[in-house]
Amino acid sequence: MTASAPSAPTAPLQVPAVPVAPDGDHRAGPGTLRVDPRVIRKLAAQAAREVDGVSRASIGPIGRAIHHPVPASTPADQLAIHLEVTVNVDYPTPVRAVVERLAGHVSRRVEELAGRPVGRLGVHVEDLGEFPRPERPRVR
Repeated sequence: MTASAPSAPTAPLQVPAVPVAPDGDHRAGPGTLRVDPRVIRKLAAQAAREVDGVSRASIGPIGRAIHHPVPASTPADQLAIHLEVTVNVDYPTPVRAVVERLAGHVSRRVEELAGRPVGRLGVHVEDLGEFPRPERPRVR
């Protein structure tokens, strides 16, 4: 037979309220949020695929746009990152226009979703998709 001690009454978990600045900014609250570099890569790849004319996108390893050593007092949101994006552009979409839209969109989305500014964004166009082939009459 096992004996158990009487359980003490449990109080509901108290979660401290997050103070909200008058302009609705929630960043004034306590605590920190760390976004893993793998998550940032996935966010950036998804943002690249959201651009019209991009059929495939992948992100290389993330580099930091800062020089080491970093002072301990440097806020995390000021640590800019470098991204390298490799994309396929649909033919006959103008490559330059796609790359300009992609650079702006990916930078905005990564900063918006991960809270990390993009210091430099390198875009590599790997493929132009399928070229349309003219139809040839069949020779019998």
